[in-house]
Amino acid sequence: MEILSVSLKNFKSHSDRHFPFQPGTNAICGENGAGKTSILEAIAWVLFDHKGDYKVEDLIRNGTASAQATVVFISSHDQRTYKIQRCTRLGYTIFDPQLGEKLAYTRIREEVLPWLRQHLGVASGTDLAKLFSNTIGVPQGTFTADFLQTAERRKPIFDAILKVEEYRQANQQMLTLEKYAKSESESLERTIAHYDEALEEWEIITDKQQTIRQEIAELNAELAQCQQRFNELQAEQAQLSTQAAQMQQLTRELEKLSAQIQSKKLEVDRLTLEFQQAEQSVEICTTHRTSYQTFLQTETTLQELEKNRGTQQSLMQQRQGLVKQESDRQTKFATITQQLERRSQIETEIQRLEPLIQHQIKLDQQQQELNQQLQTCHSWRQTISRDQKRLAQLEARRKQLGQEIEDLEAFGAIVQKIPQLEAQQQRYQQQLSRIDAATQFEADLRQIVTQAQTREGIYSHHLQSATVRLKELQQAAPMWAPHLTEVLATLGSGAKLQGQLMTDLQGILEDLSEQLLADRLKQHLQQVQTQLQTARQQQIQFLNLDTKLDAEEALAAEIEEVRSQILNGQTQLTHEPELKQQLAHLNEQLQDLNDPRGKTRLLQQELQQQTNLEVQQRKLQSALLEIQNAIAQVDTQLADFANLAEQIREQQILRDEHRPSYQLYLEHQQSANSYRGRKQQLEEVIEQTQAHQERSTELVTQQAQLAETFDPVRVAIVQTAYQEARDKQTQLTAQLPEKVKRLEEYEVQISKLQAIQEKRDHAQTEAKRKQKVERFIKFARKAYKDAGPRITERYVQNISREADKLFRELLNRPNVALEWTRDYEIVVQEGAHPRRLINLSGGEQMCAALAVRLALLKVLADINIAFFDEPTTNMDKARRESLAEAIANIKTFRQLFVISHDDTFEKVTENVILVEREL
Repeated sequence: MEILSVSLKNFKSHSDRHFPFQPGTNAICGENGAGKTSILEAIAWVLFDHKGDYKVEDLIRNGTASAQATVVFISSHDQRTYKIQRCTRLGYTIFDPQLGEKLAYTRIREEVLPWLRQHLGVASGTDLAKLFSNTIGVPQGTFTADFLQTAERRKPIFDAILKVEEYRQANQQMLTLEKYAKSESESLERTIAHYDEALEEWEIITDKQQTIRQEIAELNAELAQCQQRFNELQAEQAQLSTQAAQMQQLTRELEKLSAQIQSKKLEVDRLTLEFQQAEQSVEICTTHRTSYQTFLQTETTLQELEKNRGTQQSLMQQRQGLVKQESDRQTKFATITQQLERRSQIETEIQRLEPLIQHQIKLDQQQQELNQQLQTCHSWRQTISRDQKRLAQLEARRKQLGQEIEDLEAFGAIVQKIPQLEAQQQRYQQQLSRIDAATQFEADLRQIVTQAQTREGIYSHHLQSATVRLKELQQAAPMWAPHLTEVLATLGSGAKLQGQLMTDLQGILEDLSEQLLADRLKQHLQQVQTQLQTARQQQIQFLNLDTKLDAEEALAAEIEEVRSQILNGQTQLTHEPELKQQLAHLNEQLQDLNDPRGKTRLLQQELQQQTNLEVQQRKLQSALLEIQNAIAQVDTQLADFANLAEQIREQQILRDEHRPSYQLYLEHQQSANSYRGRKQQLEEVIEQTQAHQERSTELVTQQAQLAETFDPVRVAIVQTAYQEARDKQTQLTAQLPEKVKRLEEYEVQISKLQAIQEKRDHAQTEAKRKQKVERFIKFARKAYKDAGPRITERYVQNISREADKLFRELLNRPNVALEWTRDYEIVVQEGAHPRRLINLSGGEQMCAALAVRLALLKVLADINIAFFDEPTTNMDKARRESLAEAIANIKTFRQLFVISHDDTFEKVTENVILVEREL
């Protein structure tokens, strides 16, 4: 993949910035606090969902509501360009520029992160945040820290990176699955045994089913014979029941008609009484009808008179309003007349004030000019006060800065000792590494000496025997004497060399015993490291000396400028007393004039208001005349109601005279109105009573005729036989459901047993499948258990091989080799001497750690980019330049991002991104 650019908006210290990148090494440079690391953090937040120890609020620039970062990159999946944007408020937005459309991915865990893993080229399920923090973008100052840990502390760190723990977890997690599968198999076996036990009752229940079926058949035959007899008796009983019902019906009708006839007679008596009362009410209403009508007419007349009285009151209120309007118009007319007399006086006064106004205008202009000059003096006084405060602050700052410069200059001598301290540290580390090697070498050497001493005795014995035989052979064969003499001399020299070798080995052992003083060397090394750490901290502060000196020089220039501004302001204030005196004299003159311009303005406003007074006067005269005419019209209308009160009183007297007759008429009016209805209702009830009596006579005749053919004894006999047949049928019918129910229960039991048989067959098949699954899970657990170490070892071998190639590429030295061992230790081989990481120089340690981390990226993920945040921290110039050249020599990665506050990496790459601090 390749990152093309990153854009930041209100992200940490960046307001709105865009940074393009190129293939190769991209050096991100700038002063401390300029926001270089923020660029790396933005890429990590967008592409790897990593924000470190920050909260979301920490990513937002102060004073803004949200932060936003946009990364444009080329995908490792399809080699296409994508733009991915992340906002603290709106979340992710993924855009495909080639298609010109936004991808429908918004949910981070379910959609965005799987998409990122695919296009970054990492395995599904990879924790992108941990991948970034442990491998791709290791935090500042911790690049070599993990490799310098002990083996016990290195293991959990790199096991997590290589996913070793995942195999163990998978094996452990599958243990529960294996137990579950085993329990499932055992449960099925118990279920099958239960099914077999339940199926043992099948034959017994089948026999009972056949027996109950035969009993039901016999019962149905007997029930059919009983049903035939029952039907015959039921038909005869129905015929007799019909005759009996007819007799009962006639008896009930006769009883009902008798009751109705008695009720109708009572109703005739009641209606007769009500009819007589209605006749009396008719006579009373006829007698008092004239008084009733007179009372109603009087009520109507009084209502009309009350309406007239309302009209009279309305006219009187209207007249009062007109009289009030007439009074108001007359008052206003008098006021306008007085104002017309005032107009001539105003015009004379305005002419008198005109010269005084011109003099006032001139004095106002002079006063305004003096006020502006005094305001300028006041501004100068405020400026001088601010400059004096600023001058005091600058003096204090210069004094503080001078003290800081003195303190930093005192660090110079200590900083110069850093190379000497580093050399001492390296020397002590080398001695300690040699002591470690010597300790092992001493043990091996003592074993060799012990074995050599044993062999020396054997060799001496064989040498003596050989010498004796050679001398005998020399005497026996004189012609071989010269050659044998040389052989004897050689054997003697070998014996001497063997003795000298043993002496030398003993001396080496004695020297090694004297040199194994590791505790004292470690104490010296710790002292030197403490001094070196203090010196480096002071060196970091000493690097700010030039900046402090420049700041002191700038402060001195700024102080001189402020002093000059104060002197200039004090010069501008010399004329202020004279200006105040002139202003006081002008104020006295203006006070003596007493504001003629304001008086004239008020008089002109008053004069302008009097412009339409004559028109208003004429309108008021016309309005007064109209109001007086309206009052005359209202008086004419009121004359028509002069006798209204007398008329109302006369009608009220007449109404009271006829009120008793009116009330008596109302009491009998309803009864009189019901006279005709009561008469008609009485006649109808008399007719209904006669009809009931005629119907009763007919029913008595029919009852006598039916009694001649009806036999009550036969009815009782048939009823008894019918009841016996019905009881027997009920008894047989009652037995049948119980037997049918038992038959159904047997059939249900058989059906359940059939279902149990099917379940048993299915359970047996399922048990075989479960057992197969259980065997597979056991195999898979064993495969995970065995595969974890093997795959991890293969990973380590591949990473070690890739790191070895990158290490030579970084150092540009073909005769070195790097090995990353199974316990995650880095060992460097140069010539015949292997060295552990702790015995390497600082630059070599950085290159070795860099090679392994880059190899991790190459092997574990298809990501060919890496980030380095201040990799040259605490390095001298030579080591910084060496590491910069080493990183620049890496050719197997498409992009490298290096964050640095100095210009070391600007010399080795053309892709420099200079970040400046925003105000």
